[in-house]
Amino acid sequence: MATRTNVILDGLQDLEVGQSLSSRWARVGISNGVDVAGQCAWLAPLGEQSQAKQASLGEQDIRRAASVARVFGLEIRDRQGRTFIPGNDLDAMWQKMIYEYKSRLATALVFGLPALALHYGGHALAGEGGDARSMMLPWLFELILVGWVCISAGWPILWQGVLSAIHLRASGDLMISALVLTAFVPSAVGVLAMPFVDDPWFVPRPGEGPMFYAAGIIIVLAVLQRWLFYRQVEHIAGRAVFMIRRFSRLIVAWLMLAGINLALVGWESAAALGMLLPSLLGLGAINRLNPGVRMVLPVAAFAVVMWIGPAALAVDVQGLRIEIAAGFVLMMVFVMNLGWKAWRGVSISG
Repeated sequence: MATRTNVILDGLQDLEVGQSLSSRWARVGISNGVDVAGQCAWLAPLGEQSQAKQASLGEQDIRRAASVARVFGLEIRDRQGRTFIPGNDLDAMWQKMIYEYKSRLATALVFGLPALALHYGGHALAGEGGDARSMMLPWLFELILVGWVCISAGWPILWQGVLSAIHLRASGDLMISALVLTAFVPSAVGVLAMPFVDDPWFVPRPGEGPMFYAAGIIIVLAVLQRWLFYRQVEHIAGRAVFMIRRFSRLIVAWLMLAGINLALVGWESAAALGMLLPSLLGLGAINRLNPGVRMVLPVAAFAVVMWIGPAALAVDVQGLRIEIAAGFVLMMVFVMNLGWKAWRGVSISG
């Protein structure tokens, strides 16, 4: 019997994408089984090679499998250390993912919290005047801190988002990448252009500033979701029947809605709307408390309340949209986590 090699498919949430990936691997000569709920797959030689004694995949086969996965916006994880071992241990790889995202979350908090402090209290460092130019130094420090958060904590997610964009694949990582780039890049351009312009373009009114803090919050929430998920993954694996069907289409619809909001309402409003959909909602649907597509209902309802309710109730939330959206996503993440925990001790057949 051929030796099976386990790989992690971090970020895969669409069952149809999992099926397409499995078919593509088979067409290039790799036998496989994809567990979308467990964020993993096993790979083995296909055909005559699999009948050979101790047959297993080699480095060249894994590189071929990885190139196929990239077409679907996924960067596979296939080893516990630096050396490739065909007969690897899936449980050990899951533990490695827990440690990785726990470390990334710690990094995001260590550098992200000072960035938030600069966003809310940077005016104290600006000295007298209080105009946009006096805020250049605090904003520059904020740019550096949040930039490092994106690279050191969010790189795997952002890279897979780039892969998804290159290959026209909608995914949760694509949504995260789009939101982070929308918040960070224009802000960076505005701050770095300040020595050459009178006022940065993103300060139409006194007291407004760049959106670095939004990019940092998005990365922290995305990494937090990953860490909490992998802590429960062994109890969730094999339960793809509860996942949201055609999740990629939901991502596309949500990004389009955020784009329309950007054109009609503005920068901050569009980023907040995009944030309302947790990036792991497809996996969040594996939830005994609120399973399946019903996980989308609170998101849709809160989006309506957040954008229509303030006008109807005469409540001004203009400057707090990002914070409100982040608070809602945080609550959704913990509801998802409670639902994942509820599967402990429950067999797949039960």
